[in-house]
Amino acid sequence: MTVFNFKIKRLSGEKTKTDVSNIEIKANSVIQSAKKAKDKRIGEYLHVNFKYTAEYLPDVGKIEIEGTLWYQNPKFSTVVSEVKDKIEITNEAMSEISNAIIVDSMIEALSLSRKLQLAPPMQMPSVTVKGDVYKFPKEK
Repeated sequence: MTVFNFKIKRLSGEKTKTDVSNIEIKANSVIQSAKKAKDKRIGEYLHVNFKYTAEYLPDVGKIEIEGTLWYQNPKFSTVVSEVKDKIEITNEAMSEISNAIIVDSMIEALSLSRKLQLAPPMQMPSVTVKGDVYKFPKEK
């Protein structure tokens, strides 16, 4: 139940418009392919090729990340199988792999969006303040 060896093969971003009043951001990740592999140190693992895209609409910009990662599980043969020319994985494995792709890609996309002066490709946290006055100790 481990995702590791996250590597970026291609990272691209562009900003095409600057004067848009309303931007919609559509982010998507796709597993492009996968194959079973074996390493003498960790045993069997799944080598995953993925693509993450954040599109800024209407035609404002785009961020694309292509990369690879490894997925390993102590019960590997029960969560990953080969059926003809396809790799099948369980919901548990798919969830772990997808979450890792999204989290790691969003970190990279956030950095790139800042450099391109695009909005972050995700909803940023915000604080709701209740009350009228707040008191803090005065620094000496």
